[in-house]
Amino acid sequence: MPRCERGEVVTKRRRPAASRRQAEQRFWGDSEQQPEPVSAIRPTRDPGALVRSLGAPPLAMDPALAERHLTAVYEEAVRAATALAAAGGLLADEDDED
Repeated sequence: MPRCERGEVVTKRRRPAASRRQAEQRFWGDSEQQPEPVSAIRPTRDPGALVRSLGAPPLAMDPALAERHLTAVYEEAVRAATALAAAGGLLADEDDED
């Protein structure tokens, strides 16, 4: 066991289990309450639209090169979000329209 400078044993202060559960419940929420269902997610067909809507990025000597890199980042983000939505069963069908 660790000891302090005076040679006394130092122990960790532990929170009682009931108090810890209450703190976890306050942080994570009540497990008995179910969240509202999420509507189906429909990925964008043009991830680069946001980059183009902002205009030429002032990030490099060649704005077209910077735009290509930013578009690639957005495309990868859309792929990852689409995969997560599909894994969670939240991906909209191709023929679903609002």
